Amino acid sequence: MRAVVAVVAGLALGAGIGWWKLGHPGYETADQAQARAAKAEAATEAAKPKLYRWRDGHGVLQLTDKPPRHGKFEVVTMREDINVIPMSPPPEPETKAK
Repeated sequence: MRAVVAVVAGLALGAGIGWWKLGHPGYETADQAQARAAKAEAATEAAKPKLYRWRDGHGVLQLTDKPPRHGKFEVVTMREDINVIPMSPPPEPETKAK
């Protein structure tokens, strides 16, 4: 009977040590769950399509999937429920120095 108890105790201890050494599979702390949720949210945000709205040197409105190399641009937020890109304000008139 002692041998059976010793074997069962050894198996339980071995399983516990294995569980601990494998990083507690199936167990997640609150910090780990929060970090996993933040990582999933960042991945979801990165997967969304982005458009960039900017005006070229002639003042013509451009919409591209890559930002311009130089100058100001605005990131257009795409919505899944609507397929309309809002208008941008008109370009500011250039003042010529005399």
